[in-house]
Amino acid sequence: MIAAGRSLLQARPLLVCCLLALALRLPLAIWGQNFISPDEIAQYLGEAHRLVYGQGPVPWEYQVGLRSWLLPGLLAGPMELAKLAQLSPYAGIVLVRILLCFASLSLVWAGFVWGRMAHGPRGGLIAGGLAALWPDLWLMAPHPLEEALAAYCLVPAACLANLKHSALHVLIGGFLLGLSFALREPLAPAIAIIGIALCGRSVRGWALGLGAAAFPVLLVGGLDWLSWGQPFRSFWLNIALNLALGRGASGLFSPSPPLLYFAGLALDWLWTLPLLLWLARRGGRLAPAAGLAALALILEHSLISHKEFRYIFPALALLVPLAGIGLAGLRRARSVFLVTLLLVSGPLRSPFLSQSLTLSRHAFALYHALAARHPRLVAVEYADTRFMPLAPLFGATAFTTLQGAAQADAIVAAASSPNIPPGFTRLLCVTRDLGAAGPANPRICAWTRTESALPVSGDVPPLQLAFPAAAQPFRIRPP
Repeated sequence: MIAAGRSLLQARPLLVCCLLALALRLPLAIWGQNFISPDEIAQYLGEAHRLVYGQGPVPWEYQVGLRSWLLPGLLAGPMELAKLAQLSPYAGIVLVRILLCFASLSLVWAGFVWGRMAHGPRGGLIAGGLAALWPDLWLMAPHPLEEALAAYCLVPAACLANLKHSALHVLIGGFLLGLSFALREPLAPAIAIIGIALCGRSVRGWALGLGAAAFPVLLVGGLDWLSWGQPFRSFWLNIALNLALGRGASGLFSPSPPLLYFAGLALDWLWTLPLLLWLARRGGRLAPAAGLAALALILEHSLISHKEFRYIFPALALLVPLAGIGLAGLRRARSVFLVTLLLVSGPLRSPFLSQSLTLSRHAFALYHALAARHPRLVAVEYADTRFMPLAPLFGATAFTTLQGAAQADAIVAAASSPNIPPGFTRLLCVTRDLGAAGPANPRICAWTRTESALPVSGDVPPLQLAFPAAAQPFRIRPP
């Protein structure tokens, strides 16, 4: 058995790294029932669900044309397959999460190739292994967020920039850079840095790289034209409205301190932070463009008023493989083993880990139970963002009275709620996350009609999502 393992390590080191990565990622995709960001649901899975099943509210971003349909359209594919197979919507979401885990292997590939370039097959195994093991990378893997998908394009493009500048490498790298921009426009400075390294000094290289990069960008521009009646609407409107919405009290978001990301990395990585940065600096000697791009991303997003930790995920996805190169430079196997344990131990002991693994688990459990019953209208008693999965994935309404709840065919409310009308059967109860709004984190339950075939009585308006005043002038009115 041991001999077979050693033989596999020698013959297929990249395969070993990928299998190790999937061993950590797939259980999260299948059984790790949680969401880490409201956008994951409201902007992407929710709209993909609406494409496939035709139900659910329309966020204001899709009422003004702020979002491209690129990502929801991609996610709708696996969900449609689940529907055709007569599986529940929940199975469609799990399939999406599994496919995203496979997409995240591009980070492992990049780490392996960089490590092999610097230190041979052993270096590839070490650097690829670190990318497979790093907690931030496998935590993000199952979640359909544009930052993650953009990173899966950006990092291999940065790796290709270090390979021999063949026409094929430039074409693939250029396409990946263009796709990362189409997914996440704020990555433009990092994309430019990597693009310069990729295209080199050859006029032919620049022609190939820019041509390949233009293809996905033009595709999204054309998709906007078909969707919103205006090419590239999601590009310029995203910039304009984010500038308006980020202006302190006049906008939708409160400003964050400039050093929030640096403090967040210190809390996320603990004692690992200085060691990882030292190793990444060593690895950056092989791939200076990747290191410079990571630094540019962190500095750029530090200057933006509204901050969320996921925004700098592409920078982390660059830093970890670079640190893997530096780690592979350690000569003694014992030193590599001990340093790897020290590196990984920081994020594993961080409070961010448990928070990321448990955030919105209760909402996911309620969604799972309701999705199998295909409710037409869900009444939600709490105006709590932690219940976001319920609103975008079903036609939802808020209620505070017995009369309001009676018009739905499923109800989500506190276990002790006095507003549960006759004719409903309790389906499932969960406990809200620590830190959730409300007294003493009460148990939340889902009820469904005892007679599921009964139609919804009356005309209940859907849940009204927040619509910022700055976006009102851009509302697309139907003809």
